Amino acid sequence: MEFLILGATDTVPAAIGNSLIQLLTFLILLGALSYFVWKPLKKVMDEREQLIHSEIDDAEQRRMEAVKLKEENEAVLRETQAEISEMMDNAKQQAKKEQEAIIHDANTRANQMMETAKADIEREKEKAIRDINDQVADISVLIAEKMISKEINQKDQKDLVARYLQEAGGK
Repeated sequence: MEFLILGATDTVPAAIGNSLIQLLTFLILLGALSYFVWKPLKKVMDEREQLIHSEIDDAEQRRMEAVKLKEENEAVLRETQAEISEMMDNAKQQAKKEQEAIIHDANTRANQMMETAKADIEREKEKAIRDINDQVADISVLIAEKMISKEINQKDQKDLVARYLQEAGGK
């Protein structure tokens, strides 16, 4: 049986020796590659994998913190909106109370002013009536004095009354 190996010699023990040398060279090369290339490459790959995992973990933590902050912000926003709504309701109620108080005060003042005006009008009316009564009394006395001092006929009496009424209207 013959083996066809490149660079092989004609004998089987030489071919086995050659194969062993090639196997030994391959194993040495594999060991050298493993030591000089594979281990540093594996180390770099492991470091890179750890870096990626840590960045993923950090990103997940930041995402969770962002979700938590978002929820907190939404809660604060809801509370603020509730407070604003309550403040607006309170302000509306206060404004309505103030409006009612102002209207009540205005009505009270208007009623007081009307009562005062009515009293003033009544006093002025009574004063005018007293003044008219006084003038009528004065005119009556004056007419009576004139009538007594002079005896007059009916035509003179009408003229005298008209003249005194004209004088009384001038006072």
